[in-house]
Amino acid sequence: MVVFRKQEIGDVLLIETYGELHRIEDKLRFYRAKYQQDFISFSERIGNEEENFEHFDDFIEWKAYENLYHDTVKKIEDLRSGNFQVAQ
Repeated sequence: MVVFRKQEIGDVLLIETYGELHRIEDKLRFYRAKYQQDFISFSERIGNEEENFEHFDDFIEWKAYENLYHDTVKKIEDLRSGNFQVAQ
């Protein structure tokens, strides 16, 4: 039987999660560059313009990446502090 310490599992998960965070940040940079504004400004703009399906699709995806970013940062904080459990 192989035995792993909780910290070893946390370290592997942390490395994977940093990779995930990097991919999320790339998508967020893409949308900021595409529209030359942050998500909040884009959200306000989309609410004031006539129906534009491309902008609306980008809004939905951008919002999902914003939420995923915050969830991933929280996950990293939990992993770094040891605030996780390993199920059996």
